Formats: sequence, C-alpha cells, structure tokens
Amino acid sequence: MTQSVATDTRHLAPGSLFFAIRGPNFNGNAFAAEALAKGARYVVIDDPSYARPSSAYILVKDSLATLLQLAGYHRSQYGLPVIAITGSYGKTTTKELIYTTLRTTYRTVATKGNLNTPIGVALTLLSIQQDTQLAVIEMGATQLGDIAFCCQIARPTHGLITAIGAAHLEGFGNIEGVMQGKSELYDYLYATRGTIFLNNLASLSAIIKTRLKHAITYNCTPIELVCETPYIRYKSEQEVTTHLLGKPHIHNIAAALGVAQYFKVPRPVAHQAIQDYIPTNQRMQFVVQDSNQLIIDSYNASPASMQAALDALLQLKVRYRVVILGDMAELGSHATAWHDTIVKQLRQPDYNQVLLCGPLFTLSACKQPYPTIHCFPSKTTLADYLSRHTFQESGILLKAAHSLAIHTLVELLKAS
Repeated sequence: MTQSVATDTRHLAPGSLFFAIRGPNFNGNAFAAEALAKGARYVVIDDPSYARPSSAYILVKDSLATLLQLAGYHRSQYGLPVIAITGSYGKTTTKELIYTTLRTTYRTVATKGNLNTPIGVALTLLSIQQDTQLAVIEMGATQLGDIAFCCQIARPTHGLITAIGAAHLEGFGNIEGVMQGKSELYDYLYATRGTIFLNNLASLSAIIKTRLKHAITYNCTPIELVCETPYIRYKSEQEVTTHLLGKPHIHNIAAALGVAQYFKVPRPVAHQAIQDYIPTNQRMQFVVQDSNQLIIDSYNASPASMQAALDALLQLKVRYRVVILGDMAELGSHATAWHDTIVKQLRQPDYNQVLLCGPLFTLSACKQPYPTIHCFPSKTTLADYLSRHTFQESGILLKAAHSLAIHTLVELLKAS
C-alpha cells in the first residue's frame, strides 16, 4: 500500500506513488527510475520509451490527467469541509493563518507552501486521510478558467477571495479579467450552495454582494492596529503581537479569525495561533543581520505587494533605508506603467539608496532620473555591486518576481 503521492523525486517518501509529470522544460518520465531507486513503490509514466519490464511501472495515456482523476476520486470519498482560498495577493499567508488556527481544534491538512496549481491542489487532496476533519486548499490562477478547473477537482464546500489586484495581467488582460477569474470560486460555491466568506471592505464585495446575500462576512474593522514595531500588533478581544510585517496583513488576520469563529475555534486559541505563526519561504521575512534589518519578500511581486513591502520598510527604526527591487512579472501590456508607478514612489528622501534590477525597472528609472536610484541590467551586475559595498544600521528590502530569486543575494550583504 502506498503511503503518499509525489511528483518530485527531491521530496519523495518511501512507499510513494510517483507521477511522472511533463513540464515546459522537463520530462518527468526521465526521473521514473530515480524515483524507484529512492523508494517509490510505483511510478506512473506516459512515455512507453521509459517503461521497464516491472510491475512497478504503470503506463497511462497522460500522467497529469491520471493524477487529477485520482485526486478527484479520492476527494469524492470524503464528506469533510474543504475550504478553498484564492486571490491576487495574500492567499498563501491567509491560507497559513487559517490552517494554523483550525489545526488547534481539528485534524487539518493544507496546501504546502504555495503549491496552488492543479497539481498542488491534487497533491493536497491526496493527503487527506481517514481521520482528516478539514482541508484548506490554496488555488492560483493565471487566466480565466483556472479556478473553475481547480474547483471541479477539489469540490470546495467553503471559500474566500483574499483580494483583487494587478497580478497575472498577461493572462487575464485587465483588472476586470482578474476579478472574473477569481470570482469563479464564488460562482462554484453559489451554484453548489456552499459557504462563502466575504471581506465586506474589499472592492470585490460591491460587485458580487447583490447576489451573495447569505455570505459569511468579515472585515478588519473589529481589529485595531496598535503599532508596527516592526511586527504588527493588533487588538481585538485581546492585544496580540504577531510575526507579520505590513498593514495589509490585518485583512489576512481578519479572514483567519472569521473562518475560525465559523468553525467554533475558541477565540483566545485562535489569537494564540496567529501570535505563534512565523512566515517562511521568503514572504515578508524579517531578519536581523549584524547592524542591519532585512525584509526578504521574494516569492512574488505585484504592484500591491511592492507597495506593502515599501511601506513596511518605512516602519523600521533604522538610520538608512535601502531598497533592492527586481522586475515584476506577468503584467502584460500594463508592465511599463506599473514599473513607472513604483519608480515614482521611490523618488523620495525616505529611501536613502535604491537598487533596481532588470530591464523594466531600468527603462522606468531612465525616464525618471533621481540621484539615489541606481539601475542594474541583470542580477549578476547587481550581485557584483553588493559584493563590493557594505551597509551599516540599515533597513534593507529585497523584493522581486519569484523567478529572479533575489533572496539569494542576502549572503552578499555585508556590514563591514
């Protein structure tokens, strides 16, 4: 009997069922033999040239389609609540906060990291076991139909949209397209009489509220932002100091508290869970390095998340502020305009030094020259600059699209 399902030989437990998935730059079939050598019980392949005369090889027409079908079937065997989360930004942190609060009271499974593609949705569903009481699943989207497709696999019973903003415009076209795509979650829940959690302060609510009269509404109004030192401290029934940077997290906290309350998690328990949560995966991580304070936020980069990170940098009690930004991705025809907007925001004395990396930021900065803004055409040239300079008593923000992996530059930052 297999104990788990895997699509990556780097994260494969003994006894796993390995699915050889094809990608734009790799062929998972080529790793089938390695998967078996690392302890997989069976491998599912869709290329007969990789088959071997062994019962451990299962040849199918399409490995990905088979994985999704298996996940859908596995989901159908359980009547537990499945909470789906999507949004332009904030969805991974909100998912983590909801999971953190619910797991205090229920046996809960949740999406690992930000594995929010159909493959990630499938793997999360397949982690459901006989004793699982709740599942929390993050759903990402780059174009219309993505969320609807994920809903068909996961069949969520509950769901929420964190926020709508300028993200993946290359696929959605414009903000209206983003809203339509993300709203596919509410469309599914409305059609299946599921439960909708709705932030009634979000712009999204004005559009969909008219037909979602029975949504479970929540907002950040009952939560008072006490201060940022640099972590958010908020007051509700009690005062809570978190490990979260940036005011927008108040909405994520409100979502977690709203969902926890719906599932009858005791309020003090939910607050304690939020207080104990520590972000990982380079998501607004706060690191003290010698005399410097670093904000590392390199897992995504949309205009809204850029603004939130820049605002968080201003909250640090330091002598100097250094901004290190890389290009934002998947903004389509809106890319130039959004990079122009960010550069305009950086033209102020509050940011003592600004280091911009990539062709889009370079183009925008050339149109708006400013003495503290410096441009680097590539990560390599930026790395060379950082290796030759030191920083003392500085607050340093590192943020860029995930593909740039700008967090790897942290090791080059020196205090002396």
